[in-house]
Amino acid sequence: MPGLIIFASKYGSTAEYASLIARKLGTEALMASDASSGAVLEADFMVLGSPIYAYSVLPEMEEFLEKFKEVLAGKPLAAFVVCGDTMWNPEVGEGGNKNLEKLTRFLPKEPFAVAVLGGRMIMDELDEEDGPRIRAFYDRIGREATGFDRMEGVDPFVDRINEFLASSV
Repeated sequence: MPGLIIFASKYGSTAEYASLIARKLGTEALMASDASSGAVLEADFMVLGSPIYAYSVLPEMEEFLEKFKEVLAGKPLAAFVVCGDTMWNPEVGEGGNKNLEKLTRFLPKEPFAVAVLGGRMIMDELDEEDGPRIRAFYDRIGREATGFDRMEGVDPFVDRINEFLASSV
């Protein structure tokens, strides 16, 4: 298997990005909770993605990374996070690079390519726990809780992955 995209997703943005990245790279995308040992062992490289949710990556991604830590140490890795505060001022949000570190700190080695992607948040689709929490956050920073749709920015990330793969042949 040339490569494998492993992701965790709560509301679907990260799954959409993972599918798009997999299509562009000509490989497969699997949810972290569904990834088999065989698929992970066969992959020549891996791209790992998670949303930032409640200031961390999703538990499914943490569990995957812990379970396959030794295998991942021997593979080229790329990583992406999906978060609403890709460019926000650090006084109101933690910002893209801080959010990226929430994933990369779990990796057994430095990834060869990274990306912070914006994703989508539709306020009416949030569950009964997340809706009030997100609205309270927006109130705290003095913004209207309108959500956002920033499903973009994947091409430069895919280009960096392809450049790495071409240079390592």
